[in-house]
Amino acid sequence: MKSNQLHYRRPLGTSILIYFLALVMLFIILFPFYWIVCTSFKETLDIYVIPPEFIPRKIDLSNYMLAFNRYKVQNFFKNSMQVTVTTVVCTTLIGSLAAFSLTRLQFKGSKALKRLLGITQMFPVVVLLVPLFLLCTKMRMYNKLQSLVLPYIALQLPVSIILQSGYYKDVPQALEEAAKLDGCSTLQILYHIFFPIVTPGIVATGVYTFIQVWQEFLIASSLITKKVMFTLTVGLTTFKGDEMNDWGSLMATSVIIAIPALILFNLSQEFFINKVAGSVKE
Repeated sequence: MKSNQLHYRRPLGTSILIYFLALVMLFIILFPFYWIVCTSFKETLDIYVIPPEFIPRKIDLSNYMLAFNRYKVQNFFKNSMQVTVTTVVCTTLIGSLAAFSLTRLQFKGSKALKRLLGITQMFPVVVLLVPLFLLCTKMRMYNKLQSLVLPYIALQLPVSIILQSGYYKDVPQALEEAAKLDGCSTLQILYHIFFPIVTPGIVATGVYTFIQVWQEFLIASSLITKKVMFTLTVGLTTFKGDEMNDWGSLMATSVIIAIPALILFNLSQEFFINKVAGSVKE
């Protein structure tokens, strides 16, 4: 006897409308990125052509050369990389140890500390600018890269702990108990049992922290005023002239800013794929 199951089929017109709206949304999201890349390869006069040219007549690298030669983007890039890498390493390492302690070690006040971490995310960054400025001035770190690294670590550390806590919490209790029966110390359990399992979580947290710090502007523009110490996002303000903006070099620098994040995202994506494939084989 055949089952009389009713299969709902969406009307053809509705399906076409949904796909059309999806394509429109995709175009709206991707077009600004395309326009940035497109403008970065245009000559100066072609940028101001009306109506605008959506495809460059020829690939011109003069904007990239100008960004490096006149605006010294390489210095901004070095400052951003130094600040971001230091923040990611410190935040991920400290956050990993703190997440392990909060989720696997029983101590007085751990629950209150978890709530406190959540409360810290309720305050917008702009509220902290004045205290950060006064603190950096008193510690004589104003206009130094340290004035960015320490606030970034303080702001990203709660998020890092919260994100990694979920991974440490999911590790089976039986593995930890078996390691204790074998005579492993807490550090040995952390290194041999937890780290190999939560590595994807640590990498994901590191990538998230990298992107957040790499694109940060508000704190960097408030605590750094010397051009030689500018990060990439603050360095974009130097492309503004008295009479006109250098849009070509500005767009070229925007592309340069996006490249490290794209590379890191792709590498981490391959890491997750290989990690999952390896786990399935095991």
